[in-house]
Amino acid sequence: MTRSIGIDMLRVISVVAVVLGHAWAFMPGEEYLQIWRMPLFFFLTGYFLSSYRTFRQEAAVRWRTLGVPYATWFVILSALVLVHELSPKPFDAESAGSLIAGAAYGGGLTHSPYLAFWFISVLFFAVLLVRGLLRLPWWTHLLAAAGGLALAEAPDSLMSYTPLGIGLAPACAAYILAGYWVRRLLTVPLIQPWAASPGAGALGLVLIAGGMVGVNSGLRTMNMKWSGFGDFLISPLLAVMICVGLVLIFSTWADRGLSLLPGARPVISGLVATGTLVVFLHPYILFLMSGIVEFPPARVLVALAVCWPLGLLVNRTRLSRWLTGFGAKGGAARRQDAAATPAAVPPTGGPS
Repeated sequence: MTRSIGIDMLRVISVVAVVLGHAWAFMPGEEYLQIWRMPLFFFLTGYFLSSYRTFRQEAAVRWRTLGVPYATWFVILSALVLVHELSPKPFDAESAGSLIAGAAYGGGLTHSPYLAFWFISVLFFAVLLVRGLLRLPWWTHLLAAAGGLALAEAPDSLMSYTPLGIGLAPACAAYILAGYWVRRLLTVPLIQPWAASPGAGALGLVLIAGGMVGVNSGLRTMNMKWSGFGDFLISPLLAVMICVGLVLIFSTWADRGLSLLPGARPVISGLVATGTLVVFLHPYILFLMSGIVEFPPARVLVALAVCWPLGLLVNRTRLSRWLTGFGAKGGAARRQDAAATPAAVPPTGGPS
């Protein structure tokens, strides 16, 4: 079993895209980023989802890798919100109490510095929903995906204002299911040799271009936190096309290119393992920079320059269990963590 450095790099890029979206609101061409930025996280979760784990095992792993960091960062950031309430630089116009209460409720009520919380809680519930669906025939997955996306069409972002955003889980599960079945298709014996060839990367480029042309034609893009999944079924299809294209390119062209760079593998793998910390911490770093660093690309670079080294340091300590979801464990448990966290991927030789 070998680990794909290309897919690792794609996961790093997906984290950078999250920071970019928060640091540069309404950036030029934002719709071309939003169409794949969040769907990619859910798609990759499904791409590496095990066929064999039981529901109870899934819940235990996701609690350790998602739930524990979620609770830890809620406490840390809430303490910082209270401190800032007494300082000359409070958070927005909201009181500390209302800001913390909104974060505790989750979903669409999460604001800075809790910007990523909606995604982590929805990912938790969406994965468990998919785990339950995997017991059913394949055609029920299609119905569940379409039904989940239809549920997200409820007016006034209704699904966003459910506790912990759980109402968004059925729609987001559609991307997990898409990733799950794409992985199984690419590992069919007749297709697998082609999927590892440069031709797969060429098809990936075509799929990405097709998705971007769709966005350019005026189809609506994603704003998933507010139950925005674009034009019903069509925009999600564009998102999946782009996600498949990215996987094909990074598992072939990028993987081969990065494999030629001495020392690239441990560096990229290390950055991958910091992703959970980056996702939770970067909104606070962006808040601290407000009024000081206003150039959006610089804000992205500063946030990453703070979060990545801190994450690398944390992952060398026992705090990793609480802050990144990686405990001081070895062997199978650590590999399970790598497969289950939003910032890491398992070896590509088989399902994790």
